Amino acid sequence: MNKHLTFGLCMGISLGFIFMNIPPAMDRLMDLYGATYLRISILISTLFWSHALMQVPAGMIGDRLGIRPTLLIGLCCLCLGNLIPILSPHMGPAILGRVITGIGTGLSFVSTMKLITLSAPSQRVGVFQGFYGSLFSLGGILAYLLLPPLIKFHWEWTYATAVGMNLLLILWLSGLRMEKVSQAVKPLPLFQVLRLRDGWVLGSYHALSWGAMITLGSWLPSLLADVWRGPATAHFAWGGALVMFISGLGRLSGSFILFRFTPVRVANESILILSGILLALFFVPYGGPIFALALLAAWFASINFGAFFDLASRSVSSDSLGSLVGFINFLANLSAMLLAILFGWLKDTVGSFSWAFLLMAIFGVAVYLTGRNSLKRHLSAG
Repeated sequence: MNKHLTFGLCMGISLGFIFMNIPPAMDRLMDLYGATYLRISILISTLFWSHALMQVPAGMIGDRLGIRPTLLIGLCCLCLGNLIPILSPHMGPAILGRVITGIGTGLSFVSTMKLITLSAPSQRVGVFQGFYGSLFSLGGILAYLLLPPLIKFHWEWTYATAVGMNLLLILWLSGLRMEKVSQAVKPLPLFQVLRLRDGWVLGSYHALSWGAMITLGSWLPSLLADVWRGPATAHFAWGGALVMFISGLGRLSGSFILFRFTPVRVANESILILSGILLALFFVPYGGPIFALALLAAWFASINFGAFFDLASRSVSSDSLGSLVGFINFLANLSAMLLAILFGWLKDTVGSFSWAFLLMAIFGVAVYLTGRNSLKRHLSAG
């Protein structure tokens, strides 16, 4: 494996860590900032909003400036965004830091995906994108393992670990030669990228998959508490963590599945099966089967990660790949945020989470029927 791929995979660990470095330190930070649960949830979600909104601009910037400058800007934002809360331990600076961090993750995530695409063997792009996705999940798990013992000594470790990781990556990047992944910069205008049918199909597929995984990770504890009446939601918090773990395993196993099956088949069939599982979740009223189906859904929602971005790399030239990847990621992140709101709204209005699963299943079948033929032209290259 070459140095560019190794660097890209290590970026996945760092980015996953940064996405999850607040939740393990939540109690300490609430005491530090004098924050309520609502205010601390704003701190957590700020990164997701800025990260999502940066996806399309990040792709365009990466296509025009090149991979190294975009990664360098992104890594500097990650360092600055985690340094500000250390220098000024108040809620306002912490939120500002998360906004800057989200800009950095947006720039870094898309550029790293492009770096991996250009560095991987042409028939193994999806495999290495799957590895990248699984290491992103590993980084989130690492935050839960590493931070709790460290913050017992000083709360600053919440942010200092992220600063240290990204300083090391900046030093590594400065010594990394990029000639092999440089290309003539003639990216498509944004309006042409937005007109690409493959972008909408893959974005819709990824929106259902990533949205389902994030929604299950967020709401499964509440769903289990709802069907197993009695225990509080906090009693089932481990269910959400297990969904994230299964998602990481799914992305990893998806890489190996691509050794045997084409990206088109993995993309299409995973969406169809996921839609069937979501439909089953609408009908099943019992806690045990719901839990099993939720974990199965998390796996099928994750095995297709590498396949999606393998197909994206076949849809445009490398000059415009960042813009297309950014657009696909934007649709996925927007879906995750909207589905989280949908679940809460339906629970409040009709008293059940199950209707959200039905709507997701209908959406999944619709995008499958719309997209399966669109992706057929990739079969010969798959």
